[in-house]
Amino acid sequence: WSSGKVIVHVPLSALSEEQQLAAMTSWADPFDMDAAMDSAEGDPLHVEVADDMLDSPVPDPNQSGTCTIAFWDAISHLPSGSEVEVALVRLGVQSPADLRFITSQDLVAEGVAAVTARKLLAGQSVPLPSEALPVAAAPAPVPLKIAAAPAKAAPGHAVFSAEDTMKFLAKKGVLTAQRSDGQIFCSSFLGGSLLGWGCALTVVVAGGSAAVLAEAPGLLSLLTGAVFPVGLSMVLLSGSELLTGNFVTMALPAWTHPGVSKSQVVANTWRIWGISGAGNLAGSLFLAVTCFALSIVPMGSPAAAWLTALTVKKCALPLAIAVGKGACANWLVNVAIFQASSAHTSAAKIASLWLPVMTFVALGLEHSIANMFLLPLGMLLGADVSAFDIAANIVPVAIGNALGAIVFVAGVQRYSLLRNMVYSKSS
Repeated sequence: WSSGKVIVHVPLSALSEEQQLAAMTSWADPFDMDAAMDSAEGDPLHVEVADDMLDSPVPDPNQSGTCTIAFWDAISHLPSGSEVEVALVRLGVQSPADLRFITSQDLVAEGVAAVTARKLLAGQSVPLPSEALPVAAAPAPVPLKIAAAPAKAAPGHAVFSAEDTMKFLAKKGVLTAQRSDGQIFCSSFLGGSLLGWGCALTVVVAGGSAAVLAEAPGLLSLLTGAVFPVGLSMVLLSGSELLTGNFVTMALPAWTHPGVSKSQVVANTWRIWGISGAGNLAGSLFLAVTCFALSIVPMGSPAAAWLTALTVKKCALPLAIAVGKGACANWLVNVAIFQASSAHTSAAKIASLWLPVMTFVALGLEHSIANMFLLPLGMLLGADVSAFDIAANIVPVAIGNALGAIVFVAGVQRYSLLRNMVYSKSS
């Protein structure tokens, strides 16, 4: 930060139409906006906002010849990479004029202490000399010298921490609850289908190599695990949904958003779980039938023989084993999602999720959405199982998936990172 400058309030009318649109659509935290909306107008969250959550009014930007200097004085002595600087970077502040579009709640949501945020934004309006700010003309924005990208932050400062990632997943759960049933179903249909493509590739590659690697089962397990994450990568990068991921994101707001009533959290959770599960099943079955009809896995091929044997083995799992393997699998899957959510590039997201997913597949753990594709396709290819046998695998595995995600990620890991509420009524 460079000292000796002031923060100039530029009237919104002085900006171009493009700048006005960017200013009015980039500053707001969607959950603060939700809190301000009346629940009778269709808001699904029914958020109650305490009076002490409201920020002090922003100085009038139309008063030409005024500026706010307390904020600038407070941050001018901060080192590069401080939590305030990082928060401003993530909020999109590019010049001092942008600061009138943020509130203390925005800073708190980015990890700045509530008292610090309010002190920084509580500056007095001070007259500027007439030559510094002509009344007749809008002032040119003063460049704000901040890091251009997180990668340039000072060494030793974590730009995107594990705590930030957990907060991001909690916000995602609140946003998901605002989507329509049709959107959730379509997104989940795509999620089941895209994961099915990864499963199909796994069957063709690993199943087709099973005979060659018969004497090296460890290598076959490693090969199976190495190929399978292709499907989850497509799901993540396309923005599609899986029930197994929603087990975490829909459970988090119960702890992180106390302004949302517990009854509303429960209602949102069951709605999202039900619709996403149905969408995943529809997409998985659609792709299984498609792969069978197009002979992507030919009847009688080594890959088909491998899959039919795997289908029989999965359907014979005892109930407790199915639940336990499901819990362990989705613990690792959500660790993969957590890691990928902390990455900033597509390549980094793929690399971050690959190892945990490869681990659960190589270890022979159970994933309910993957089984929605594999087991029906195995039955179509001749496995001696019934639809009831398939359901008897998928249901307990899904229960285990839910337990693993909620207990170990939304519960233990969330508590270890966010021991206090993220959006408490007193912040």
